[in-house]
Amino acid sequence: MAIEYHSLGGQKKVNEIVMAGSHDAAINSGGIRARTQSKSIYHQAKCGVRIFDIRISGQRTGHGGAKLSAFHGKNTPEMKSKNVGGATRNIEVTRMVLGDWGMDLDDILDGAFRFVEKYQDEFLILKFDKSANYELILEACQSKLKTRLYKKPGNLANHTLDEMGGKVVCGFMPDGFSKLSQAGATIADGAAQVVSLYPHGVMPDHINGLVYYGKGGTDIVQPRDYAFSSPVKGKFLQNIDKQRRILGDANTAHYSRDVLRMMYWTQTGMVRSIKGRDKKAWTTSGKQQLKQLWTEGGYNYMSNSVPEAFPLDSHATNFQIYLPNFVMVDFADENKGQTIYDLNRLSRADIIQLNSSIDKPGNTVQFNA
Repeated sequence: MAIEYHSLGGQKKVNEIVMAGSHDAAINSGGIRARTQSKSIYHQAKCGVRIFDIRISGQRTGHGGAKLSAFHGKNTPEMKSKNVGGATRNIEVTRMVLGDWGMDLDDILDGAFRFVEKYQDEFLILKFDKSANYELILEACQSKLKTRLYKKPGNLANHTLDEMGGKVVCGFMPDGFSKLSQAGATIADGAAQVVSLYPHGVMPDHINGLVYYGKGGTDIVQPRDYAFSSPVKGKFLQNIDKQRRILGDANTAHYSRDVLRMMYWTQTGMVRSIKGRDKKAWTTSGKQQLKQLWTEGGYNYMSNSVPEAFPLDSHATNFQIYLPNFVMVDFADENKGQTIYDLNRLSRADIIQLNSSIDKPGNTVQFNA
């Protein structure tokens, strides 16, 4: 059984709901210090993931061949003439220095296609970042996704779930989108633009794709400011502080709802198992902390933006439209997806109650590491 966001209402816009996102979505294999997921793209989507963070480069396959695969970590790229899909192409291949390989691009796209074919009211967003061979990536998207490739112009934040249903958005961050634009590709070809405004980006006058504000990542080693804590707890606390600051910055900038908010519930690093750290963030107390952090940003925005005479608990106040739209996670599963989906069902009273317990003496969420 899949988590279906369309059940919230087909006329809801993307900027009116909160969805799960998959951090380094295609790294479901490799070493424990690199692996960030355990499920295929199809099964992550069934668990409620709607935006997938993907990095693609050329991987040598031997006998002069290469394939496009996901990777996680530091790498050294070089341009080579290789056999790709039966044809000789110039392709940037990567020599992995610190990290590992994940799914092949073909498998990623096959999984996305399979999901929207079966659940035609649902949509997926593939966000290609820090990649190589962008023209080859777009060619693969066109070939694999066919009519399921999203080509509607405009800002996705304002598109409804009905409009998005049954489609896969292939979005490219500025470096990749610039290369595709130089090659003549547009949204009509399925090349959607993705822009991050963190930390000091400028809102484009027009966009065919999505604009977001957010940033993940914790220190590779034990954060110095959290040396008093265990390594796992230190990462957890550092991420909370970082996300609180970033969400606060987004609210201070008074971005419109044309800008989607992205919150990370992840803890990166290369010293310990990512999965081991991740488990600690999804205990009962960890999930409560997630809810508090998620609601805090929207509540503070409303507090700063709405006139004092307008009560925050008024039924005319739609808190949801000021809250983060994506919660990025590692090791996406049914429990995490349902936890995030249920944020859409929180009442105004629930949100106010969650915020009343933030930073109050005696209300600190316990973290057992």
